[in-house]
Amino acid sequence: MKINLPIKNFPAQQSIFDSPARFKIACKGRRFGLTRGKANNFIYGALKKTYSKGLWVDTVNSNIDRYVERYFIPHLRLLPEGHWEWKKQAKTLYILNSYIDFRSADKPENIEGFGYDDVFLNEAGIILKNEYLWHNAIRPMLWDYNSPALIGGTPKGKGLFFELYNRGLDTGQGNYQAFHFTTFDNPYLPVDEIREEIKDMPERVVQQEIYAQFLEDTGVVFRDVRAVATATPQKPRSGHVYVMGVDLAKVQDWTVIAVYDRATNAQVYQDRFKTLEWPFQKKKIATIAQHFNNALVVIDATGIGDPIADDLARENISIEPFKLTNSSKKEIIEKLSIYIEQKTIKILNLEETIAEFNSFTYDITNSGRIIYEAPPGFHDDIVIAHALAVSSLIPLPVQVESEPVSLIREEYQRLTRKGNSDYEFIYSEDTGEEF
Repeated sequence: MKINLPIKNFPAQQSIFDSPARFKIACKGRRFGLTRGKANNFIYGALKKTYSKGLWVDTVNSNIDRYVERYFIPHLRLLPEGHWEWKKQAKTLYILNSYIDFRSADKPENIEGFGYDDVFLNEAGIILKNEYLWHNAIRPMLWDYNSPALIGGTPKGKGLFFELYNRGLDTGQGNYQAFHFTTFDNPYLPVDEIREEIKDMPERVVQQEIYAQFLEDTGVVFRDVRAVATATPQKPRSGHVYVMGVDLAKVQDWTVIAVYDRATNAQVYQDRFKTLEWPFQKKKIATIAQHFNNALVVIDATGIGDPIADDLARENISIEPFKLTNSSKKEIIEKLSIYIEQKTIKILNLEETIAEFNSFTYDITNSGRIIYEAPPGFHDDIVIAHALAVSSLIPLPVQVESEPVSLIREEYQRLTRKGNSDYEFIYSEDTGEEF
């Protein structure tokens, strides 16, 4: 059966898919058309039987639904009945004898355990901020079939995506090939309108989002987190004062509790849980606070957190409600960032914590306002819990080592302690010696 579909990639798009490289790293400006191009490529590949098991990894499930409904289904409807099926709940698209699993990157461990012979990582600048996704989840699933992967997106600072892109530029690494396209390489976009639009955008945003440049530390909030991830869990110590930050959630996100010892500015405890009813959450928070010497609880009192803070206060828990606004969030995030950079605190060495800190980013609005947030599909509950706790910490005093005491001074102090008040202390300006 001959099937003709009225879809075709423009030359810049198609150059990516025509490459024989196993790992194709596509760095591109916004609206270049990489996702639409890969959708076309998946459809053609299924019809030509070039793959049987495909994987599409994206930021969030809502984006996946839109891509399937807008980029795949309008073309698939032109096929004869029974040639394709979209199982929305399972997030799997069947085309003839091939299928494509669509998965979000927020839980990379859920992707593990399967093998694929065609893989696409979309929005790589965002999702590869969690390096576990590539090293632990994706790469092992390519071993069975020596499978190819297309890794593409708009840069978001320098990280693993930048590293893979540079591998593609290295002619000595034949398995990799790098591609670079700007927004203006899409021949179907209104170039004059875009040039007019970007006149009011910050220069760094234009360089990154339009011209697809990897900018130093763009979007990076917390630097060198692993250097402070040296704390170990501790039991409460007599006489020590503790503070715990609590970020509340019930269903979609996590409730996170982070406890710090004020005597050392080191984290001593962390808990993270979800889908727990509010009465059980309040009981858990109260129990942990009491366990750590009646710790001060700095709690997110935004929305539902306000009555929960009131309930805990009525149980004689030391509560400091904190209203999270863009301004107050900016303040505590920046303090946390400074404390990490200056190594004023120590945190527990937990992979989920380090991954969330490394993926946490900021965005700049057209008006120049900075907004701190997790990328789409990621969480910031751990970061917020730490920021709430650290907001109540102060830098520890620097311990200055005293100069060694000379033997003459030791003798003088010994005699003075014996009550020999007739012993005279004399300083010689000529030698600087005490005698």
